[in-house]
Amino acid sequence: MSKRDVPVKPALTEAVKKALREQFEFEGRRATYLGQGAERLTAPFGGMIARMIPPGVVRQALRQADWVAGLTVPEEITSHDVADIAACDRAALRVQAWAQGTNAATGGAAGWFGAAGLAVDVPATIALAARNVRATGAAYGFLGDGEAEQAFRLMVLEVATSLASDKRKETVDSLNDLARELSSPEAKVILDKGGRWVTEKIVERIARQLGISLAARKAGQIVPIVGGLVAATVNASFQADVARAARYAYRQRWLIERRMLPAPESTS
Repeated sequence: MSKRDVPVKPALTEAVKKALREQFEFEGRRATYLGQGAERLTAPFGGMIARMIPPGVVRQALRQADWVAGLTVPEEITSHDVADIAACDRAALRVQAWAQGTNAATGGAAGWFGAAGLAVDVPATIALAARNVRATGAAYGFLGDGEAEQAFRLMVLEVATSLASDKRKETVDSLNDLARELSSPEAKVILDKGGRWVTEKIVERIARQLGISLAARKAGQIVPIVGGLVAATVNASFQADVARAARYAYRQRWLIERRMLPAPESTS
């Protein structure tokens, strides 16, 4: 019996109720006018970012970052009892703190070089986001490395980059659909067998979305020296969005596997 199969203890009832409230709160969030306005105002920078970081490079960075992230998850993130949702949440929050602090530091250093620093900062941000997602999954006991798990991690990044988008609900629904399917061993086998096609499609989509999202966030970073403060703030904010999306995604699977949350209806 794996750790995830251990029944939830009655003492965790309040922790589970809290987890459910946070799930519903995340689903109920809407794009802010500020977020929508920022993306419209900074849209012209998308072309510059795309030229500096070609989609092919982003795709490769996503692949490599996901693999490397699997080698760098610290033991303390997986040492707790994953049947304890409160312990899982605490471990996931430690992941967020590490990701925010590290990416703020790398962004602050790269920001001193203005636009030139973006060529280093964007791949570093993607790599840290991949580790953020993977370590958060580990915090909830999800350590798989099949094609379906890779697709799920990429979809978490898609949710994180769509928080100020009118497609936010659509991306959350898609993530929930995959979470439901991964809770079924039979469906998971099918997904893993045909997962490469699914993953390639997702990688292509995420690569485009990451470029747009990071361009919108990092517009002020093109000013040397001042850009360091902007980059540090933006990177920390981005990793917070990634961490929140990852906590939602893996907590959703935690709840579904223990039949504490009705599996979302398919949107297809």
